[in-house]
Amino acid sequence: MTTDTTTTTTTTTTITTTTTTSTTTTTTTTTMTTTTTSITTTTTTSTASTTTTTTPICINPLTIPACATWNQTGITVAGHQGGATGSNLASLNYPIDIFIDANDTLFIADGNNNRIVKYYFNETTGVLVAGNIVAGSSAVLLDQPKGIAVDDMGNVFVGDTANYRIQKFSPNSTAATTIAVNSMTSRLGLTRDLHIDCFNNIYVTDSDYNRVAKYNPTTGNRVIVAGNNGAGGAANQFSAPYGSFIDANQTLYVADYGNERVQMWASGATSGVTVAGITGTAGASMKRLNGPIALMVDTNG
Repeated sequence: MTTDTTTTTTTTTTITTTTTTSTTTTTTTTTMTTTTTSITTTTTTSTASTTTTTTPICINPLTIPACATWNQTGITVAGHQGGATGSNLASLNYPIDIFIDANDTLFIADGNNNRIVKYYFNETTGVLVAGNIVAGSSAVLLDQPKGIAVDDMGNVFVGDTANYRIQKFSPNSTAATTIAVNSMTSRLGLTRDLHIDCFNNIYVTDSDYNRVAKYNPTTGNRVIVAGNNGAGGAANQFSAPYGSFIDANQTLYVADYGNERVQMWASGATSGVTVAGITGTAGASMKRLNGPIALMVDTNG
């Protein structure tokens, strides 16, 4: 007599999805085998938090070797040789100030054309940035622009001299925002030069009020940092200051046109120190200056 015995094996598979627990359990019996497999899929969500920190970018002084020499013949990079003026974008008419950005793009305050143009490196035709030949006081026009500076975001700041205001042109915009304007509570005279420091403050050389003022580009708030003591030749005075330069240490250098000198003002100082020229004495010797209007400071100071 033959007896057939059948052993039944049951396998149960359970798939559970959770976000926290992973468990695998195996149970085995001799007579009846039951295998339970638990497969847990764990899903991890990763959230990346990115913090962007804006670090002030300084316009650093030039690095010029002490033994550097210059060619005595210049190369025309904008405008025409021989003094020819014009109003097309290959011409200039009384260019009064320039700025070169980190990409070697040349920005020019084209005074008598009442505009700002820029020339890309090795290009002979400019691109209109602001203004447009006809003088005016609207947000899209300028009147005798003389000072120009560009920040690291590409905003162009212009001393709109005959309109007694400081204008800000954002990238790709031809309409300006007014940062400062002459008023009874905040006088602004003839703007001769603009510079931007490491914190994007705007330094404005004002030849009417014989001073340099620092403006916050967002609020327009002003702080007098040099001069403002009337016209004169004392250490705390200017006489029609023109060009200026601010270095990474907040040291201010000013071309003091009417005093035939260059003055250096340390940050927070109440008077300057003469670093070039002789106060009130014009001349052609190596110790003297004659109506200085612009300057630049290298890494050697």
